[in-house]
Amino acid sequence: MPAPSSATYSAAALVAAHTSFKDLIDAGTAGSIKIRDSSDVLLAQIPLSDPCGSVNGTTGQLTFSIAGPDTSADATGTAAYGEFCDSDGLVHLSLPTQVGGVAVSGKLVLNTLSIVAGGPVAILSAIIG
Repeated sequence: MPAPSSATYSAAALVAAHTSFKDLIDAGTAGSIKIRDSSDVLLAQIPLSDPCGSVNGTTGQLTFSIAGPDTSADATGTAAYGEFCDSDGLVHLSLPTQVGGVAVSGKLVLNTLSIVAGGPVAILSAIIG
């Protein structure tokens, strides 16, 4: 087996870690994802479902469940990252954004990175692991 180029966890470790992380986001009512630009300006808030997602029991991958789009963005700007928050607004994870139609682990995939105040913003996928 060749030496890994990055950290490599067992599936059992990922299942346990991502299940605990999911439970952290799910404490209280539904959490959210706050979309921000590179200057940390809040552009949009996307609600998460409750529970916020599911953990694959074989791979440990956590796939977030999005409750719906933000139908009226807070500000205009270019999306740089998303903050995964619990119902109290505490940030537990930040992921970089990218535009596209295919899920990418470790990225927050949006319908567009160009957010317009008052316009809709949709997350197409949010996966870690």
